Amino acid sequence: FVHCPDSNINVRSGIAPVKDYLRKKIKIGLGSDVAGGHKIGMNEAIVRAVQLSKVLAVQTGETPITISEAFYLGTRGGGEFFGDIGCFNSGFSFDALIIEDDSLIVENYSVEDRLEKFLYTGDDRNIKQRYVNGKIIDR
Repeated sequence: FVHCPDSNINVRSGIAPVKDYLRKKIKIGLGSDVAGGHKIGMNEAIVRAVQLSKVLAVQTGETPITISEAFYLGTRGGGEFFGDIGCFNSGFSFDALIIEDDSLIVENYSVEDRLEKFLYTGDDRNIKQRYVNGKIIDR
């Protein structure tokens, strides 16, 4: 299953009960469906998944997904559909972003705080390098 939050909003197809899917161990990834959505940035899809989960929580009483769970869906969750990608385990394809977040951080931010700050307020200007299958690609 692929959850495309912007598509859910634009097409008015409802809000996916992602927390319920995770609890039931349903394989789920995160997408940026540009046919029904309007953004392709995975950071924006991660944030929107959390936001929609919070809206659904108000309606149903369900606990919303965390930023960590949404990040998982946007990396390893989706990667599971395509093989050994989506995490930094040995034998997996090295796909990564090098982020410069000095302008975003506040003193004493943890790594998790820094990631969340980038996901919510960063953009492609913060991405200094991209790796796909272990190779640096041009911006």
